[in-house]
Amino acid sequence: MARKLTPRKRVLQALRVCVPQLGVNSLRRFEHGWDNHVYELNHSLVAKLSKSSVGGFKLLKEACLLPHLRAELGEIIPRELAKCVVNIDGEECVLLVYEAIRGWVSTQRGMRLTTSTHEVCHMLAQLMEKIHSISPPNECSEMVPVHDTPRKWAEALRSEVFRLIDMAGSALPSRLRNTILERVAEYAKRLQSLGFTPKLIHGDIDPRNLLVDDTGCLVGLIDWGEAAVGDPAIDYAGLFYVEEHIGKHVLEIQREEYPQYLSPRVGFHRDLAPLYWVAYGASSGNHNLTEAGLRLLRESFPS
Repeated sequence: MARKLTPRKRVLQALRVCVPQLGVNSLRRFEHGWDNHVYELNHSLVAKLSKSSVGGFKLLKEACLLPHLRAELGEIIPRELAKCVVNIDGEECVLLVYEAIRGWVSTQRGMRLTTSTHEVCHMLAQLMEKIHSISPPNECSEMVPVHDTPRKWAEALRSEVFRLIDMAGSALPSRLRNTILERVAEYAKRLQSLGFTPKLIHGDIDPRNLLVDDTGCLVGLIDWGEAAVGDPAIDYAGLFYVEEHIGKHVLEIQREEYPQYLSPRVGFHRDLAPLYWVAYGASSGNHNLTEAGLRLLRESFPS
């Protein structure tokens, strides 16, 4: 049986097939990239190659959305350069290449160096409002899921939780798993009365996806593969993992909804987010990520 190509060789082969005119002078792997192999290309580009059909669908969605988002949100959105579907080792993969945004992942540099917390929070609140005011372009309508009622959003939520639990496998203790499922079922019922106004959401607001400059000012918002029409509370929840006090302050000053209506939904998604860490940590063999996720889940879902 022929040995499968390494991730680096798979990316190189995809680049040769899809963008043969693009010379490869350097290729450096990024540590993060849960659904895709992610590389810095020639010190100025980002190359993403899907690991699975799920990752491929997300890349095609991101490629479709990027030009529209850049027109609406400006240079914080990467400029797409190339995308294609390519067969590698008998598998259909998606390659996406875009210009890198010069900045630091917010977990590395922080968002408060010379920019005040108040300025950062207003910047993030305005960004959330802008994102949530955008309508997905017609050409992306088949790729962007629409969960525009509490029932549809609850169904999507349950489906995602089951997917993550399946990925986590035995890394997620059965008692904790059952507690999470009970809480999700309770929330799905409460959502009927809580309600929400469906809007375009990034779906993965996370310190890894927010890029800042040397002063701590936001310069990039990347990784749009989870974009959907749904409850904007999930985007505000992600800000709590940038820094908790930033998440709280943005929630207080945002103008989309009264905080007393938005906060219960934000709290649920904030508590559930570490399930992603457990699932992707377990599937990639990242023990530290798995343990960090389990610690937070035990705090939020005591059994």
